[in-house]
Amino acid sequence: MINNQRNKVFVGAMMALLVIVSVAAISPNTPPKNLKVLPKDISHDSLEYLMRFYNVSLKVKCGYCHVKGSKESDANPLKDVTRKMIVMTDEMNSKYLKTITHQPTDSTALQLVTCNTCHRGEAKPKVPVITISKEEHKEHKEGKEEHKD
Repeated sequence: MINNQRNKVFVGAMMALLVIVSVAAISPNTPPKNLKVLPKDISHDSLEYLMRFYNVSLKVKCGYCHVKGSKESDANPLKDVTRKMIVMTDEMNSKYLKTITHQPTDSTALQLVTCNTCHRGEAKPKVPVITISKEEHKEHKEGKEEHKD
């Protein structure tokens, strides 16, 4: 299972590298405007990479958050939702996940919360429904349940 996770991380890293190299070939037009959450000095390449990452993570196009023809506009309320989500994931990673002691075999890439952590290619994340049977609940209450690592 760890090898499978490592393979996924490797493939993800290679895809990210491909995107970065592809985006690097695009020359920057003008400095971005109306950045409220992202760093004001973010490079064109980094901004393009982030936007593509959001596209893939939510399986949406630019118009999902941006007003067509005006990337600076705040007319689309989803743009503000996106900003709040960026702050939320940054806070989860910086304040909480960095305080957790992980196993030495854990991959750092698997310890980050990103848009894809919840969205998994869906514009609206699907909340999994977890159920347990009455027998499982009873076994747990009686202490008979074995913990699986």
